Amino acid sequence: MTEVPHKLALHEIGAGAHAGRLVDRINASQAGSLPGTLEFQWLEAGRGQIRGRFEIAAKHFSPHGLLHGASLVALADTACGFGCLASLPDGAIGFATSELKTNFIGAAREGGVSCEARLVHGGRTTQVWDAEIKSEATGKTIALFRCTQMLLYPPGKNGGDAAQGERS
Repeated sequence: MTEVPHKLALHEIGAGAHAGRLVDRINASQAGSLPGTLEFQWLEAGRGQIRGRFEIAAKHFSPHGLLHGASLVALADTACGFGCLASLPDGAIGFATSELKTNFIGAAREGGVSCEARLVHGGRTTQVWDAEIKSEATGKTIALFRCTQMLLYPPGKNGGDAAQGERS
């Protein structure tokens, strides 16, 4: 089994974190992981929102020469994950993605790709995030993404009366 160090402590990215320093810590935490390998750059992050990008390179393409959909899903999913961590309610210690969906509605072959994600539901046991991915060269939307995050609590600290795993 591969050991993966936890590089970003939850207390470092909570509600009290300064936005500028938060985005620096998020960027630094990616080294050695998929977002780092894909060279995602986070520009702005705070409670309920995050914005990032990547510059299209050969590593983002499929073998048949198109921008790989997984590169876009990884960008949106990572945005929503970091956004979720920055938006955890008191007592929550993390999250797990329970559902994600992407609609691919355009394409990009060069330049940058940007992603803006926002919290659309912030419950006690779940969060729902929407993300829009655009080609920076054309300004056109190329993908729409939505995910549901199940919030995790320590045993006996489930954020209220709901049992671990129940959703709101």
